[in-house]
Amino acid sequence: MFGTGKKNDIRRHSEVSLTRTPAPDLLIVASELVIRDRERLSAEALQLPTGQLCEAMLPNDPRLATVNSPYVLSLFNNPLDIDFLADKVIAARNAGGNSVLIVAINPSQLVALGQWLERRAVAGKLAGTRLLLAADVDGVARQLVQRMGPVTEENVIRMPVTTEVDTPTYKNFFVFSPELQTLVARIRGFAANGISRACLLGGPGSGKTTLAYYYFLQRAKGRFVSVNLAAENVGDKAAIKSLLCGHVSGAFPGAGARTGTFQHARDGVCFLDESHEISGAVMEVLMEALDSGQYLPYGASAKQQLECAILYATNRSWNHLQNSVNLDQFTRLGASTLQVPELSRREEDMIAVIATTLTRLSARCSNWVAPTGLSNEAWTMVRECRWHGNIRGLVRVLESAFVDTATLRAGDTLIHAPEIQQGILLWEPKTHHSHQIYAVA
Repeated sequence: MFGTGKKNDIRRHSEVSLTRTPAPDLLIVASELVIRDRERLSAEALQLPTGQLCEAMLPNDPRLATVNSPYVLSLFNNPLDIDFLADKVIAARNAGGNSVLIVAINPSQLVALGQWLERRAVAGKLAGTRLLLAADVDGVARQLVQRMGPVTEENVIRMPVTTEVDTPTYKNFFVFSPELQTLVARIRGFAANGISRACLLGGPGSGKTTLAYYYFLQRAKGRFVSVNLAAENVGDKAAIKSLLCGHVSGAFPGAGARTGTFQHARDGVCFLDESHEISGAVMEVLMEALDSGQYLPYGASAKQQLECAILYATNRSWNHLQNSVNLDQFTRLGASTLQVPELSRREEDMIAVIATTLTRLSARCSNWVAPTGLSNEAWTMVRECRWHGNIRGLVRVLESAFVDTATLRAGDTLIHAPEIQQGILLWEPKTHHSHQIYAVA
């Protein structure tokens, strides 16, 4: 009798194990106030695909000891209090999973988000993360499915503030949007597979220098040396040849030997910025080096091997580059193209730029009341702006709006639409003659 009962207990335990509720597709972590109305957090209300399950729980729920769900939504929590969630997601990814943390905040929480992003980036603990900005749960629902996609690349590129001078100071370039994740993967593939000439095409301020430096990090050879051709091209072939190829002692009266950019880079990366200035003397020098893979230092009698990769960058369109020189010269450049997506198409990266810029500005305040974020109307205005100046343009507008808010709205904790509008008028006009010459008009 005892034995039979024990077998029945084992059988019942096995049946319970086999029918145990699987991990939800979406795990929602929120405060009791947010999840009180559970109907708004149902799979149907959040517009999840048919058949997907979601479950809401409090941050202190013991079931959060491990994360087994493919997506975890931190819903309107203070970003400074979600390290435990981010750590669980990273642990799941390190164990071979593909879990993704979706950090959803409202616009008033942007400075807290910026502080969290910077801290996690410095600690090397920012991975598998997506960002979502909305005023309420309904706004989250309208965007959530778009965020439920894989994160295949790191969320941040860490690079020195000055790439060619030793410095202990680093800056963060955040990579959250699928568009930028795809580009970063392509750049990594270029470096791993020996593609040593590439042209980065993108509007001004879109991050081309950082992405060129990322290629250098992935190549893991030599030095990173940059040349701004708009500044250096004075139409003097001897000067350009000396800059790129170097010159020997005595090449001209009083000259000592000079190491050129190609040699200084060794087998690293020579980054030629503002490459729409590749014409005339610059083109003549580059044609010699790129056509044969060799270059002749000015005044030297023997050529040297070109070992470095060459990356170009321009904010002009491909058609503009083609038409600036004859086709024979153009084809000798021989570069694969890397199109940098415009910031207006990368909302998650835009959120990161706003958050970290406001955080940086807030940290400097002594007797000003620093805004903690944007009003809903201000965020809508930022979101709908074209941003021809990309990251640089957005930062200038935020700086202007921050100062106006702190001085003209003393004590207000949010930046409002009029301050953003004024900043846009100053730094990001809707129409300007220069818009037509950029890579994406």
